[in-house]
Amino acid sequence: MALKIDPAVVEAAAAGDAPLERLIEAVWPEAYRLAASILRDRSLAEDVAQEACATMARSLPALKDARTFSSWFYRIVTNRAVSVGRARRPTVPIDTAAECGARFDSSDALDLYNALAALPIDQRAAIVLHYYGGLNSFEIAVALGVAAPTVRFRIMLARRALAKALAIPSDTPNEVLSHVR
Repeated sequence: MALKIDPAVVEAAAAGDAPLERLIEAVWPEAYRLAASILRDRSLAEDVAQEACATMARSLPALKDARTFSSWFYRIVTNRAVSVGRARRPTVPIDTAAECGARFDSSDALDLYNALAALPIDQRAAIVLHYYGGLNSFEIAVALGVAAPTVRFRIMLARRALAKALAIPSDTPNEVLSHVR
């Protein structure tokens, strides 16, 4: 579910012709979902989403091309989430869907959620942006500030780790990872 914001809305907010709050309201849910997917902590995700929206508001006038807003905003959220994730210890696995505010349709999805939480933060960010954000390796590279081959390598390592943790064949991650959303 990639973030889709009309470039005209971005340009109007950057120029002060439209309320910035309208843009923040449009991006907030996606910022929170992305941060929560990376951090696996609701409270931290709220903090990261709030900080990302504040950074976006301050930096919006410097954005040169409104058509790149989505990947630019993903980079802000992801960088902040990864920074926060690196600074703290791994969390205890989630035992119930209610604990994380997510909707799981099976215990397999809950297992996936916990397997994702066990990934190193760099791999988790790459795989979440790929499967959840719907971004390609170049877009993820821009969001993470690394080279596209690095992104592909991180996704490959994450897939292998998830396949091992979930005891599934390593060539079928797309079906299983559809639960990331």
